[in-house]
Amino acid sequence: MPAYKDPDDNLVALFKYKAEKNEAKTLQAGRPIFDDVEVCEIRSPGSKDVKVFPSTALSTVWVTDPETGEQRQQSYAERFSHQYRQFKEKAAQTKSGTPLEHAPFLSAGRRAELRALNVYTVEALADIEGAELKNLGPGGRDMKNQAIAFIEASLQSAPNLQLQAELEVLRARNQVLEEDLQAARAATDEYAAMSDAQLRDFVVANTGGIPLQGNPNRKTLVRMAQAADPQGSRIAEKVA
Repeated sequence: MPAYKDPDDNLVALFKYKAEKNEAKTLQAGRPIFDDVEVCEIRSPGSKDVKVFPSTALSTVWVTDPETGEQRQQSYAERFSHQYRQFKEKAAQTKSGTPLEHAPFLSAGRRAELRALNVYTVEALADIEGAELKNLGPGGRDMKNQAIAFIEASLQSAPNLQLQAELEVLRARNQVLEEDLQAARAATDEYAAMSDAQLRDFVVANTGGIPLQGNPNRKTLVRMAQAADPQGSRIAEKVA
């Protein structure tokens, strides 16, 4: 069995760019917008599993900070610094925009041709001018114009998409409130079925056995039972 100076010597770390959807930019533009983010893929020999982490995320490895002398976690970029340095030296310009796959006016063949010419987004296609536009060959001008029209149309529809997203958030909130209200009603019905003596016993049992002072009325006993219920405290806060 080989001996490694560092357990990480037995791992294969590969840094690369991964396209991730930018929800804020997507809502603003009215079309899918993706950003290139740096990730670290880690593979173990003999395993088919591939673990993926943001390059700046903190790994499970702790080191001693040379300046402070304190222990701190290493990011994956620091942990596999040699591989990360190689990646950065060879890294191409990152991109942000709508991938060609989301352009309905392009065929699969056209997308392949554009990628071969280092055109990866609709925005890049719309901005092509001069000699680069001629390099697209027959139909290049039409593709550029279609890209411009696609962007303009998506910007016009962006407010509707934003409104739809806001409505979906409101629906989700209302659903949660409705569920909480139903649960609160169910809990209230359960307390209503209890006698005053049972309510007092319930409150005492769930508040450390401290006897109640005075002679609270039934409405107060119900509210005290709701507040003392270890499973219904969140409901009690909402209906209080």
